[in-house]
Amino acid sequence: MLKSAFTILVAINLLSCIPYASGEAKRPDIGATPDAFERLLPSSVFSLGMSAPELERVVASRYPDWKRSDRQRAMNNRKDVTLTPAARSPYLQTISISFEDKNLGLMRKYDFGLTSPLSGSRVYSIVYVVQSHIGQLISVGDWKDGLHSRWGGEQGGMQSETRARATYFLNAEWQLVENGGEKCAPIYPALVRLDEKPLEAVVDASNLIKTTGCAFSRDNFVGVANGAITKSTFYTVDLQRTVADVAKRVIFGIR
Repeated sequence: MLKSAFTILVAINLLSCIPYASGEAKRPDIGATPDAFERLLPSSVFSLGMSAPELERVVASRYPDWKRSDRQRAMNNRKDVTLTPAARSPYLQTISISFEDKNLGLMRKYDFGLTSPLSGSRVYSIVYVVQSHIGQLISVGDWKDGLHSRWGGEQGGMQSETRARATYFLNAEWQLVENGGEKCAPIYPALVRLDEKPLEAVVDASNLIKTTGCAFSRDNFVGVANGAITKSTFYTVDLQRTVADVAKRVIFGIR
């Protein structure tokens, strides 16, 4: 009897040393972590110019639990010309992977834009989205500090109470283009639905990139609530590769 009482007493003492945890465990405050800004950037395992098979291998080995989907587009997407069946055939244009992290309350997604097989099916665009369902990702002030510490003052963008944007234009050596906000901004409208336009329009866009030296762009769109960022969409785009591929596609298979 004495032995049983002693055993129970020891058990009670041990239980009293275990910290209490409620059923609603507190999730970590993501915005308070030192690497909060780094969480908004795409992983370094992905790079512009990597081939579709290389991309698939990285996704399979590093992101096996992420949901995968893809989209296709016609090799030649013009509507103003007569095309061969081969020109109308689809190619793999976008590979997407996404993951819902219930522990952190995060949704993360990648969209990888691929050139056509005419240009080797290589990554020309990486879009990384991260969204918090339970709170902030980072304060607006820390977001700006993170951008400026990496690339300096933004060359374009905007800010309101609900959203913000920061844009950077870089040359072929990944250096910031001087006066990039002024020189490179016209490239964006020139790229809209470019693969539906005649070759002359594509040549004009290509010449614009060459004369301005705006080879790459980084663009960060964020959603803001109460002075903190809750969603980030980060674009990294190879403008040169994009237009060079379209130049091949718009003349492919014309009858």
